[in-house]
Amino acid sequence: MSTRPCGLVVDSGAVPADRAEPGVEVIPLRIAIGAQMYRDGIDITADSFYERLGAGETPITSTPSPGEYLEAFRRTDAERVVCLTIPAKLSAMYESATLAARLLAESGDPRRVDVVDTGNAAAGFGLIARAAAELCAAGAPAAEVLDRVEAACSDVRMYGTLRTLRHLARSGRVPSIAAGVSDLIGVRPIFELRHGEAHREALVRGDRRVVRTFQRLASENLPSGVPLWLLVFHSGAAGAAEALRRAVHEVVMVGRSETTSLTPVVGAYTGPGMTGFAALPLSARELGGVP
Repeated sequence: MSTRPCGLVVDSGAVPADRAEPGVEVIPLRIAIGAQMYRDGIDITADSFYERLGAGETPITSTPSPGEYLEAFRRTDAERVVCLTIPAKLSAMYESATLAARLLAESGDPRRVDVVDTGNAAAGFGLIARAAAELCAAGAPAAEVLDRVEAACSDVRMYGTLRTLRHLARSGRVPSIAAGVSDLIGVRPIFELRHGEAHREALVRGDRRVVRTFQRLASENLPSGVPLWLLVFHSGAAGAAEALRRAVHEVVMVGRSETTSLTPVVGAYTGPGMTGFAALPLSARELGGVP
């Protein structure tokens, strides 16, 4: 029996599997290290994963199958389901979820599933999912959830930097020779990920300059005078993330703030030492006002 108007389905790259709210189904992503398969955030912690990654172990990630999405849709205790994914150009998740939604409809299940390509990944995706999860947990109708998701997809801004490009080069997303040169000369790219595309904002040497550059980007590109939902992220670099959090708080109005470690599946592409932040203007409801 459905108990709420709208439920949410996301993968563990957006919401850790152990932090799902009522009305939210989280599909644990899987990662293989050697012959062992782990469920993201369940069988392996972020700290232990980054320790193994730093020691030179090579992980392999996998995309949830249509069957996993279908089972998650069926478990959702809602009249309608919203499913969020990272960009289709980065992963087959959107394709798997879309096929699962069609299979659910063909099985005669009356529930409708809206699959949304958010155009965002990592912390930007995480903020969109958090906003949708709160609405679903509060019993909001699907139309309100989808409106908030649409606004969040457009408004969220995410900036990050990698300690090394080696892990990204291993995935084929940057040439290995470029990764080697970047590591050799100690230059760190700072980029913005938006609408599924990564845009380089700066090339920086040194941790202090990294933080100052992030602070400048926040000051120049985030809305002023608007309370923001700030999500600072890192991959095994808690100290650097705390310095970044303090720096961003100095230049923008923060209504909510959280620091999180990237999950192992995301970290498999970034490698250890990544830092960055995502920011989203808070809605009236999220600020405690009347929806």
